[in-house]
Amino acid sequence: MADCDWGKLKEKIRGIRENTRSRTTYQKSYCRFLAWVVQNKSELVSAPFAERLGDTSDCSLHQLRSRVKEKLCPQSSIIPLEFEALTAEDCVTWLVTLTRKDGSGLSYSALNTHRASLFNLYRDYGCTMSKALESELTTYFKGLKHTLAKEASNGTGRIKTGKDPLMFDLYIFLCKKMLLLPGKDMAFSHACMVIAWNLMCRSSNAFGIRHSHMEWRGDALQIYFAHMKNDQGGERPRDPRHIYADPMEPSICPIVALGLYWATTVFDDSDLLFLETIIKAPRPRSNRAWDPFNEEGIGHILLIWFYGMPISYGSSFEGRVVARRCPEHLSTLLSAFFSLTS
Repeated sequence: MADCDWGKLKEKIRGIRENTRSRTTYQKSYCRFLAWVVQNKSELVSAPFAERLGDTSDCSLHQLRSRVKEKLCPQSSIIPLEFEALTAEDCVTWLVTLTRKDGSGLSYSALNTHRASLFNLYRDYGCTMSKALESELTTYFKGLKHTLAKEASNGTGRIKTGKDPLMFDLYIFLCKKMLLLPGKDMAFSHACMVIAWNLMCRSSNAFGIRHSHMEWRGDALQIYFAHMKNDQGGERPRDPRHIYADPMEPSICPIVALGLYWATTVFDDSDLLFLETIIKAPRPRSNRAWDPFNEEGIGHILLIWFYGMPISYGSSFEGRVVARRCPEHLSTLLSAFFSLTS
């Protein structure tokens, strides 16, 4: 072990223990919790951390969250809370104050994520949540689940959770229009959308596909997933998902989409199907700001599909206002394509 790079080895071991993506989500959540505690339950804040924060009386909630995030340091010996004094009632009181931007309450799934962040807060500072507190939180959450179900039943809560599905006729419409747009980016975007649709997978899973994960079997293209959100440990059977050609509708044929993408892309040695250099590439800036609602923009295409005729906006801002009045699934698509093309 004389030639071992201990620095790299230590970093690798740390990466095994920590999930960077989940950790970022949890840290963002418990920073919100700590800001709420500082503002409403200051007796729970440890004296060293309160001194580190300084005077926060003039801070808005957003400024307070930023300061808490800046002053937090899990590697430090300064623990932000008096963990022994924290009760389940304090945690649940914070959870029920959380709302969406439109003022509606969070879903059970979102609340559960915030609860997981509280466990992570304890873990980051080397503390263990007591069995009594853990049990009490579980009891509260069972009650929360029943409350949310009753609210959905009597009409005061949201009956639907998550995003609306992409309608098949809109999917075909988008694929056809994307094939008519110039540039290699559209071949990439078209292939991503068609592959994700056919595999019924998350975009992160589609971006993780490698050429070594693909193989032909009979008349089907087989694609294996080594890691999924609902199979973090990779313990489920790795049965491939099958993709078939669609000769009746070339615009949504996954084999055609891959062929066009492969024909217009120069690959590196990474083995990735969708290259990170394309996904993360900075978009070229021109003298004229890109307008998603001009005659070539995808926003214009989507609004024509929805209203059945071209619309005169007058300005990009007015176009965005019109888009916000569209159904939820359409505004979601607009946001997705703005991020792809801007």
